[in-house]
Amino acid sequence: MSRLAVGREVPAQRGGSDAGGQQDDVTPTLSPLPVEPFNRRIEVLVAVLDGPEETGLATQLLEGRGWSVRPWVPGEGEGDALESGRRGLLVEVRLHGARFGAVQAAVSEIEGLASRHQAGMWVVDAALIEHELSADRRTVLHAYRRHPGTGSDSSERSDLRGRIFAWRTLFGLVTSVRIVKQDGRPRVEAVADRLARGALTRHPYDSEVLQLRIPAGMEGRSPEDPPAPSPWPAALLISTCILSAVACGYTVALSEGLLALVPILVACTLVWPVGLKLVPRHESHPRSLPLAKGSLFVGALVAIGMMVPSMVAWTPSGSTVVWAAVTVVLIPLVSYGLRYALVHSWFSRNANWAVPALVPALGLTLPWFGGLMHTVYLRRAFGLPSEAASVSVYSSYAASLLPVGFAALGVVVVLTLAGWARHLHFIRVRGMERVGLALMTIFIVGMTLLTGVAVAQIDASKARATALSGGNPAPYYGIQSSLVCVKPLNKDVAVFNGPLASTRPLLTFGPSGDRLWLWDPQRGKPLSVRLEDVVVTEKASRACG
Repeated sequence: MSRLAVGREVPAQRGGSDAGGQQDDVTPTLSPLPVEPFNRRIEVLVAVLDGPEETGLATQLLEGRGWSVRPWVPGEGEGDALESGRRGLLVEVRLHGARFGAVQAAVSEIEGLASRHQAGMWVVDAALIEHELSADRRTVLHAYRRHPGTGSDSSERSDLRGRIFAWRTLFGLVTSVRIVKQDGRPRVEAVADRLARGALTRHPYDSEVLQLRIPAGMEGRSPEDPPAPSPWPAALLISTCILSAVACGYTVALSEGLLALVPILVACTLVWPVGLKLVPRHESHPRSLPLAKGSLFVGALVAIGMMVPSMVAWTPSGSTVVWAAVTVVLIPLVSYGLRYALVHSWFSRNANWAVPALVPALGLTLPWFGGLMHTVYLRRAFGLPSEAASVSVYSSYAASLLPVGFAALGVVVVLTLAGWARHLHFIRVRGMERVGLALMTIFIVGMTLLTGVAVAQIDASKARATALSGGNPAPYYGIQSSLVCVKPLNKDVAVFNGPLASTRPLLTFGPSGDRLWLWDPQRGKPLSVRLEDVVVTEKASRACG
């Protein structure tokens, strides 16, 4: 049997002239939902070569992506919509991402399939499938059990319990056993009668036991009413005006002379738009009312902004304010970019074991990397081995945090850009997650190593320059060095890489076991002696006597 015969057979179609655009009486087989989640649906008309082999191949390729495929039946006057020798397939492409670029991404997906597999199929038409799910005009009704009586001998207790139950019902703290949604504004009694007759889900409804009510804010809208405006533009405008008014007041407090007029004029331009948002639109009102309300609101915010410098002792510089503003703008962009990159990805599916496995890996890797930075520091500046200074494991952890932080920052930038590219359908390559994960791992390791070595070399060069100028280098993550005077106890002292200079200061990093490692600034070479053969004293002048 040919491999092409394995796929689902596409039902045959009749010609538009003979059948009048009607399809054969064949029950269509629905394609299974894709494994990958989706939030965009695009219906695409694809023209394929009219042959069982080409049609079967195209169906297999399209259904292999989890997309539904059904035959396209031409309607009246659509007999010449496709070229001769071709038949149509209606494909529902399912993608995840933004609305922007979704149709183009669907077209590119199908054309890419045809190009990679040399399949005879061409995109004819593509349209985004959308439903007005946000404009819900229905009324929501909740059914809950009525408050049971407590007996005739405890009427006072019954009244108290009844009041408590009424307050619970008012605040929605009772259990809803049934929720019904109806178009428009139906009467509660009519819906209750319909439910009592066994309508809708056919579940029994007893009006003596259950009570139906419309919670506050759940009333529907009639079809004649205009759609409710989105609250986001107004909220964004008010938030922007609030921040701008406070910033204007802060600038006025810091400005001198005529420069204070600039933020005052900016604040005056905010009065009218803010006042329009504070008054009801459906009521008639004089033009002075928005001006009055806007002036009071904006004026109060400007006054608050003017009090900020007196409440805060530290006055930020201009660059600090700019960086703070850039950070505030970047936080939502970076947050959404990371979300788009990680949601429905390999990491989100395997985070339950990947994150716990990462913790011990970092616990073992970070001290090793800190030790590598200590070694580069000692070797680069002074030619000393890593054993020349005694460093605790906590210092090794601290040394590795800076390069790891730089690498993490680079990863965040890359993931943010990749997340936005994925959300906007710029990246639509299957298997990209596995390749991206490998490349990201290499990127993290490489960035960490390069940053750590570069930082260690820079600090080593600074420490060497300080020692050559006669000063003590700054501490470097647990490595403390100082210039000292070393005096041998006898003439026959074994010195590694000697001779030992006792007339000028030498740089030491402290004892290491039973030996003392030193660095001679004049010769630029390291040397080592046994600790019991020398006397080490603190440097009192530029020379040792």
